[in-house]
Parts: sequence; C-alpha cells; structure tokens
Amino acid sequence: MSPALPAGELGALVAFAHELADLADAITLPGYHGRFEVVLKDDGTPVTAHDRDAERAIRAAVHERYPDHAFLGEEDGLEGDPKAPRWIVDPIDGTKNFVRGNPVWATLIALQVGGVEVVGVASAPALGSRWDGVRGGPAHQDGREVRVSDVRDLAAADVSFGGLSYFSGRGIGSLVTDLAARSGRQRGYGDFWQHCLVAAGACDVALEAEVSLWDLAAVKVIVEAAGGRFTDLGGTATADGGSAISSNGWLHDAVVERVAATT
Repeated sequence: MSPALPAGELGALVAFAHELADLADAITLPGYHGRFEVVLKDDGTPVTAHDRDAERAIRAAVHERYPDHAFLGEEDGLEGDPKAPRWIVDPIDGTKNFVRGNPVWATLIALQVGGVEVVGVASAPALGSRWDGVRGGPAHQDGREVRVSDVRDLAAADVSFGGLSYFSGRGIGSLVTDLAARSGRQRGYGDFWQHCLVAAGACDVALEAEVSLWDLAAVKVIVEAAGGRFTDLGGTATADGGSAISSNGWLHDAVVERVAATT
C-alpha cells in the first residue's frame, strides 16, 4: 500500500495523472514537426514554448483539483508546502529529440507522498504509447499489464545507456566499456524510453550518469511496479541521486558491483 493513501484514492490519482497526460499530449503533439523557436537555458539544454505551455497547463490543472498539493516542474520550479503530496513533472523529457524530429520524447508525471513516489505516468504520443505504474504494482503499457524480464545472467542481458558523454564527464567512461564487454547486447535508447523498456521486459538494464528528479520520478514508479529495481549508480533506491540504474532486479547487484569496480 502506498504511504498514507487508501487504495481507492490511489486509483483516483492514477486516473487524474492520465488526465494530465492527455492535457499535455494535446499541447505537445500538434507542435511536433512544426515550426517553433528553440531557446537554450542557462545549463545549455533546449526548451520550447511547448515545454513551457504543457507544464503550465498541468500545473494549473493540479492546483484546481488538488490546491493543497505541491508541484515541481522542470521549467518553472517548485511551489507549495514541502510536506504536502508533490507532483513532479517533466513536460517534455527528450526535448533534444523533440526539436530534431525524433519521436522518443514523453511527458513524465509523478506523485510523491511523504517523499515516496507512488504514481508514475510516461506519455509518449509520437510513439503512440503510454506507461503507468503505482507503488506496489501493477504497471501497464497502453492498458496492458507489463512485467520485467527474467534474464539472470549479465552475459545474456540487453543493456541500454543514456548519453555516453555524461559517463565520460563524470570520469566513469570505463563503466560503459566494462558493461559492454560483459553483457550480451548494448543499445543507447536513452531518456525515459530505456527505463520503460526495462519495465516492459524488452530491455534488462538501463543506466544514466547525469539526470534530475523530474527525469526519473515517474519511471522509477513504473519500473518498480513492474517488478524491477531502480537506484542511483551507487545502489541507493532514489530518483533524486543524479544518476540511475533500472533493472529487472535479478541483474541489479551485479551492475552496481561493476559501477563500484570501475569508479
């Protein structure tokens, strides 16, 4: 059971998260492949009016339905009581893909209660797919329940990485080559998608070296709801550690050991 939330209320919150995803899709998808201005933020990452408009629409909808809840968005920051339930939103995870015409981008919506992620939705309208999960399970892709894989040998595993430059930038580029040599197959699906693939059993391990809470809160719920594990690179079960490993659970400790051995 989720912290301080009866099952009936949790179901209503999941349904509301899907309403928020619908709201975001109606803003982001019509702009995809369109003409729009791209602005670089102070950290050098791009943002568009679609990012900002989607986040503001979601924020307004949350305030209308749950005025006592807090809200953290990538674009406009945090507001509300830090002790209250908190919605965490990345309006377009994968903005670089969005502006290049790559369909791997999504709106990520999560709810924390007592600092614990209890609801997660990842809506990827250009891929025509959506994932959701609740703490304790289940997880779904497009309404169909999904589970992580049963692969138990790293030598047979499919491993995905986020941006390789981030691993090099943290001085852990050798981790990538080490895991590449020890695993069965390697890909760079990146962003939310690699974690959702882990949840659906289509990939066995996914790693990221530099990420923020809004990048991870929703997918952490989804992976764990599907029976997997989600930690930072050090093995701490958090979405706020600045890095991430998601896995089917069976392979997690072996991957954490490789991180420790190569850092």
